[in-house]
Amino acid sequence: MSINMYIGPKKRGAPWWQGCLLSFIILIVGAYLIVLLLASNGMYVSQNIPLPKSLQPTVTPSPTPTETAQSHMQKGDAFFANGQFAQAIAEYQQVIALQPLNDIAYARMVKPLILLRKYDDAVNAGRRAMQINDQRPENMGALAEALDWKGSYDEALNLALRATELNTNYSSGYAYAAEIYADMNRPDEGLRSALKAVQLDDNNVDAHRDLAYVYEALGSYRKAIPEYQRAIQIAPKFAYLYVSLARNYLAINNIKDAVATLQQALKIDPNDPTVYDELGWVYAISGDYSRAIAQLDQAIQVDPTYEVPYGHLGHVYFVQQDWQDAVTNLEKAISLGGNRLEYYYKLSISYVNLKDCGKGKQYLDKAMQMNSTDTAVQGALDWYNQHCK
Repeated sequence: MSINMYIGPKKRGAPWWQGCLLSFIILIVGAYLIVLLLASNGMYVSQNIPLPKSLQPTVTPSPTPTETAQSHMQKGDAFFANGQFAQAIAEYQQVIALQPLNDIAYARMVKPLILLRKYDDAVNAGRRAMQINDQRPENMGALAEALDWKGSYDEALNLALRATELNTNYSSGYAYAAEIYADMNRPDEGLRSALKAVQLDDNNVDAHRDLAYVYEALGSYRKAIPEYQRAIQIAPKFAYLYVSLARNYLAINNIKDAVATLQQALKIDPNDPTVYDELGWVYAISGDYSRAIAQLDQAIQVDPTYEVPYGHLGHVYFVQQDWQDAVTNLEKAISLGGNRLEYYYKLSISYVNLKDCGKGKQYLDKAMQMNSTDTAVQGALDWYNQHCK
């Protein structure tokens, strides 16, 4: 008996084309997976096959390296040496932003702040340097110089002398002390200190500048001139040194060299109002009033808050007997913080000539309070008594 080993209905064979289709699909999927693998390893990217977002390359900008405090300090020093005082201050501020307790940055900010006539800021920077480190002679010297420019002579001198006690070879400390002595009307003591500063460091611009300043205070203008010249040789980009040199040329009535020196300063810094002011004053002293007015007006245009050119303009109009313009400019100088004796006695005379004896008396009283024995003040008093009593 035959036995049928197959149980159930007999299956028919699959059509030939289904096998081909399955093989084709497997081939395509395999190829796609291979492409993805290569793409993930950066070996192949087809423009025709979009990659998943997780595998798509991203454009990440290279990180900008943070500039170091040391780099900002070096830039600040370079700007300062080049006479770019505002830029120097900005770099020192960057140092402080990175290192808030960097006393050296505060101390180095003092000088450019002084030269930009920001005396309160200079004192604040110096005091901050001292708060951080009150044993560094350079911090004491910086604050001493700032206080000197603010007129706080006793405190300034004490700090400068302490700095030289801490470091007996600190040339700038002796230079600052010399400047302060001169401002305190003690130029003989200033001379000893200034000579010591130069002896310690012949390449110190402050040493030569302050030695010149002491000679100037002593009335030795011809001795001051070569010291200012030496300071300029050391720091040729400091326009304020040219102004000082020109002032001493003017003192010996050398108008030609005074003008040439100031014109050279304008090439170095055409935006320094003190240069225009001094040039205007040189022209005023020489009697060239039209040029004087033009230069003084330029100084005011550069910095309308700078007091001195208003005072000089007031003088020019005063000697020209243009009383109203003299009053306008002298009062403007006072409103900006000027407190010079000559402002008050010239205002008194001008107001008397304008038939305003009340204002004339007001300014005369102020001048008398400041210095009643001054010859010019006595002349203003006589003029007032002659025309108002």
